[in-house]
Amino acid sequence: MTRIKVCGMCHEEDIALCVEEGVNVLGFVIEHPMPTPWGLTRERAAKLMRSVPPFVSRVAVVGGDANTIIKICEDLRPHAVQVHGEESEEVIAELKASLTDMGITIIKGIRIHINAAGATGVTVESNGVPLQPWEGIAKGFLDAGADAILLDSMTNDLPAGTGKPFDWQIAQRVSAAVSPLILAGGLTPENVGSAIAKVRPFAVDVISSLEDKRHRKVRERVRAFVRAVREADTASVVCC
Repeated sequence: MTRIKVCGMCHEEDIALCVEEGVNVLGFVIEHPMPTPWGLTRERAAKLMRSVPPFVSRVAVVGGDANTIIKICEDLRPHAVQVHGEESEEVIAELKASLTDMGITIIKGIRIHINAAGATGVTVESNGVPLQPWEGIAKGFLDAGADAILLDSMTNDLPAGTGKPFDWQIAQRVSAAVSPLILAGGLTPENVGSAIAKVRPFAVDVISSLEDKRHRKVRERVRAFVRAVREADTASVVCC
């Protein structure tokens, strides 16, 4: 069963809505160094996380230096931390050494740059230096201590939450080489079924396509997304 993560939780009502619709994992963007509409203070995040019921996972989406990330994890004790910036393998290794005893798993986000026309570039977390192949980058972070890899899209204006997909052939190659893989970047209720059929990810991650202009989650969109994922799961069982 493909796990479903909905990110950008900022309101108790949106948490309840997502849980009611069958979402498995909720993401909270906490004191991230890059500007984002979903950013939370540590205090606000702690209050929101307390409203998440048992058996629904809490993920802290963070970025920056290892000491800051470790302190956030110590204060909030999420089930997992999604490191979603320009962090190096060395930072991941530092996190692994400190977070293992807390039982917190580490997800490393790899952000794939897309240009205005939607074509995939080659910039990923290295100040414009081309890095290929993507499989090698993912394996490097896993070797450093990450427990999972997340692939996302980014643009010159948005470090995440772009609402635009990258080339899923890249995700397909990475998925064949590493596991578990979480797929993000421009997923919608309309395209997530095709993405799952092509990439076969462990989980999918979504944010902007399920929101209105106020960045509030829309029940009908969340319900449609969950339904599309479950239908794709069923189709994969039937065909295989």
